[in-house]
Amino acid sequence: KGDRYKPAARIIHTLAEIVAKGGNLLLGIGPNADGTLPAEVISRLEEIGKWMNVNGAAIYNTRTTEIYRDGNVFFTRNKGNSLTHYAIACLQAGQPLPEYIEWKGNVPLKGSTVTLLQTGKPVKWTLTNGVVRVMLPATILKSKESYPALAFSFSKVPSQHDTHSK
Repeated sequence: KGDRYKPAARIIHTLAEIVAKGGNLLLGIGPNADGTLPAEVISRLEEIGKWMNVNGAAIYNTRTTEIYRDGNVFFTRNKGNSLTHYAIACLQAGQPLPEYIEWKGNVPLKGSTVTLLQTGKPVKWTLTNGVVRVMLPATILKSKESYPALAFSFSKVPSQHDTHSK
């Protein structure tokens, strides 16, 4: 009684950070006295599940990267194919989507494709003075949907640290 629940976006942001650091996240949810789950818990789990259905590749079966974070962007890499890296950009709730996402470190291979997991389609990207800039497609910018985070996949040559498995 009187439980306060974190917003789904905050949980997704926490998940991205913890996984980028090589950890796991356990959500503690408890049933009502009658054994049912509170409606607020169900709605949050549904929101998280919806996000994971689209962006789960950046979370599941991943490992850390040498540079795991740049600002609000967290990085992971595929366990089986260490060339495939992911950038998870955590977005501010209630703010309009930015036209682009930027990060330093974990630079995609020259000529490689950066894919927005939300759409499964390639996006335009540039590299200037060590800063990767990924342009968001108009379909996402015009969408009325709220996105707690956007994940991108790209190819990168692994560093010495990335080649060691846990």
